[in-house]
Amino acid sequence: MILVARSIVRAATTCGSYHDGHHVHHIRARRALADRDLAVHVLVEIVDGDTVRLSWDGNRFEFHHHDVDAIAQALDLGGDVGEWIPRWRVLVLPGREPDDRTVFTLSDSEHWTDCTSPKLPEHPRSRPVHRSEPRRRRSSAGHRSR
Repeated sequence: MILVARSIVRAATTCGSYHDGHHVHHIRARRALADRDLAVHVLVEIVDGDTVRLSWDGNRFEFHHHDVDAIAQALDLGGDVGEWIPRWRVLVLPGREPDDRTVFTLSDSEHWTDCTSPKLPEHPRSRPVHRSEPRRRRSSAGHRSR
């Protein structure tokens, strides 16, 4: 069986962090999904603009995420029961289809970090070019001169 997991975090243009509570890296998501037998079924509630509450077995824990609106959107699609995989600090929420999942990382208050600016790819012409030997000139016929 193939499980489809995706991240719908929309803060991609303003955050470049893959720390807990930010974007989930595809390797982390894949490993978390492989460890779903360690998951705890949780009730997920949005508390405020960056806080999510997970409840299970009479316990309530609050975590942070930089785009709680994306979590709220996923809850609207698949319901308010998800899977918490503590080893990876990953929350897996169901989608509309049985094998559709949305994956988020969550952070506790102790490890929460602010968003970081995304690293934009550097334009190749903005870097200095260093050559060890001078360029050879081409003759008008297109052959290299020696």
